[in-house]
This record gives sequence, structure tokens and C-alpha cells, in this order.
Amino acid sequence: MPLFIIPLYYQLLEAYHPQSNNYSSPKINLVETLPSPKPQVLGINSSTPLNTPSIGGDGKIINLVLIGDSMIDTLSQNICQQSLQKYYPTVKFNLLKYGYGSTNIESASKRLNETTTYLGKENPSVFSQNPDIIVIESFAYNNFGNSQKGIDRQSQSLTKITDLIKTESPKTKIILASTIAPNSVSFANGAKDIYYSSLEKIEKTATIKLYLQNIINFASKNNLPLSDAFHPSLFGQNGLEELINSTDNIHPSNLGTELFCDTLAKSILDNQLIN
Repeated sequence: MPLFIIPLYYQLLEAYHPQSNNYSSPKINLVETLPSPKPQVLGINSSTPLNTPSIGGDGKIINLVLIGDSMIDTLSQNICQQSLQKYYPTVKFNLLKYGYGSTNIESASKRLNETTTYLGKENPSVFSQNPDIIVIESFAYNNFGNSQKGIDRQSQSLTKITDLIKTESPKTKIILASTIAPNSVSFANGAKDIYYSSLEKIEKTATIKLYLQNIINFASKNNLPLSDAFHPSLFGQNGLEELINSTDNIHPSNLGTELFCDTLAKSILDNQLIN
């Protein structure tokens, strides 16, 4: 299917300001609301100019660590670098991905201060890499289920992780991140050994969205910088299909990667995390 050309993407990203939506109940609402007119999104390497001047950081090398599950692991390194260069053309980013597939957020703290192994590769602790900025993604796609107890576990883990960074690496800047939204119609179609019914897709994607929203609420409550790709990726109640990999219908496509990384780069700029 040809990629839709979405010319309002960067204008939407530039104008977007996350709102605090206090989490009230993890109960799934199976009623889908009618979608508003479909937003438009630019393709990769669009020539449309960006009004995003670099602020500070000239000539610096920034160690940027991304921690998460496979939603981080599958991000294109090249696309992320391109996004960062749009906002910081004179800064060199040493992009370190600590995205481990099929892991939940409780495993993240071990990556911070211990040597860990993923897919046969041994990775040094995050702290040993002298990180300037650590990005903690939500792990919403590997959650603890649709219950208040599960939501609380995510919040407790976020507290543990952010406290550990502040204690062990006080000069490191922290930014929380929500990844792209899932699509309840196509979710996991084509993924190996996964066969969900239509109802299971609705239930699982609704739960994922609860955890994506919860990390946004946590960032607001604790006055932490936030990169929110969740809300811009929505069309009505579903994730835009163009942003999702058509092979497994879970992970970001190239366009989804661009949205996530552009949102991250803009959030770093807006929060002045590089001086």
C-alpha cells in the first residue's frame, strides 16, 4: 500500500503541548469513538523546512541512552540520528539503544548498573557509558495487565529508576517517553506465533494505551521532561497504520520511527537538556 503523504505532520508536532490527563481507572472502554478527520504526516526525508533552530551544544558529543523494550530495539539508528540532526545540526550524538525485547519495566534498573546480555551481545552498564541523557520509554507493550495494581507497578518502577539515576548519575538528564499507539484492528497481524481474536486485539491495545497514558501522567506529576509520541500517533482511538510496521503490526515503521525520534529531539530542545 503506498505511503500516505501527510503535510501537516511537523506543524502538528511543533504545536503539540501534552496535557495532563489524570489516570482514574484502568477499566477498558470497548466503545470506539468516531474518528476526527485524519491528520496528515510527512514522509521520511521530507524537504519541507523545519522552524527548529539549534539552541546551544555546538561541537558537543552527547551520550544519549534509550532504555525500553522492542519498541526501542527496533528503532532505526539512522532515522533517529537524522531526527536529532534536524534539531541539533552541530551536535554529535552517540546513540546507545538499550531496548530489550519481551522485557518489562522492572528489568530496566539492572541495565543501569550491571552488565547485561541481549541476543548474545554483552552490554556494559548504562552508568559506565557516562550518559548525558537517559530516555526511559514506557514498556507499555510489555505491561502488567489491565488493573490498578499493574498500573501502580509501572509507576513504582519509574520512581525506582529515576531515583537510581538521580543518585548514581546526578549530572545525567532524564526524559520519559511514550511510544506510538497500537492499532486495535490490525494489532500483531503477521507477528510470529501470535493469533489474537478481534476482541483480544481490542483488549490488549486498550491496555497498552493505559500504560502509555500513565507514563505521561507520571512525568507531569513528578515534573519530569516528557517525549510524547503516543498522542500525535493517534487517529481517533487507534494508532495510524502508516506509523506501524506492516510486517508484524506492532513495532514502528520508518515513519513511526521518525515520529518517535522527532518528538524526542524536539522535547530535548524544548526542555533545554543540552546547553
